[in-house]
Amino acid sequence: MSRYQPAFEDRFVRNQRRYHGLRKQIQRHVDQILDDPYTGTERLGRIPGGLDLRGCRGVRVTRNFRILFVICEECRQVPECQFCFCEGLPDKTVVFLTVGPHEKAYLLREAQEELYVG
Repeated sequence: MSRYQPAFEDRFVRNQRRYHGLRKQIQRHVDQILDDPYTGTERLGRIPGGLDLRGCRGVRVTRNFRILFVICEECRQVPECQFCFCEGLPDKTVVFLTVGPHEKAYLLREAQEELYVG
């Protein structure tokens, strides 16, 4: 299986710098996701309080720390996905939305931010 291409939303890059103490753990999970984004990750749905994360996936970095992302080939198949920032990107792209403590990671804003394609 070929490795997926990463794209990083500004929020992910900022938070990765903010939580520099977890840098190695975050990078290890990013690498695992790029190798196979379907293994060891969970599909997300509607979050109580109204946020709709259908089409997104999450993975645990620590007990209370999450990475949220979308897989372009998957989110294009979910019409309800509000975070499919894959326009112009190949299907084999993973867009990393945010990283942070559980309660903050799931508070994504609705607006798309600039992406860093790596």
